Amino acid sequence: MRSQHNHQKRTFLTSLLACYSFLASMQVTAEADPRSLKHPVIGYWESRVPENGCLETYWFKEDGSAVFTSGDEQLEAQYEVTPQPDAHGFFKLNHRVTLSNNAPDCTRQRSETNSEQTSFLLFKPDGSSFISCDNDGPSLENCFGPIELKNNASRSVR
Repeated sequence: MRSQHNHQKRTFLTSLLACYSFLASMQVTAEADPRSLKHPVIGYWESRVPENGCLETYWFKEDGSAVFTSGDEQLEAQYEVTPQPDAHGFFKLNHRVTLSNNAPDCTRQRSETNSEQTSFLLFKPDGSSFISCDNDGPSLENCFGPIELKNNASRSVR
């Protein structure tokens, strides 16, 4: 009887250890790629304009809001992005500016509140960067980048 009890106890502890190991491995996987369950655009991204070295930043939050900076310009926006890429690998991104400081961006242009823009994003397979193509449809003719991932955790830009 005691032998059977010890065997059951050992079996229970072995099962518990296996379950714990499985859960721990899932935790390690999630920590290794915190974006694994999020859309690839979620995170804090940076790019420099090649012509003048001007810094542009893009902070896409999970709640559909975004903060962009370009030169002296600071924008807040609401965005929508397709959950899956199209057949050519592009995600369609629409954003509407909700707040602008009306200062010039890296190209000396200004964005007005309520202005809208559509872009097509093409990510590197590892998710570390993307290019953004501005046009009526996805094509590599009107693209800029790379726009590189700097942080995919919560980050305050204020």
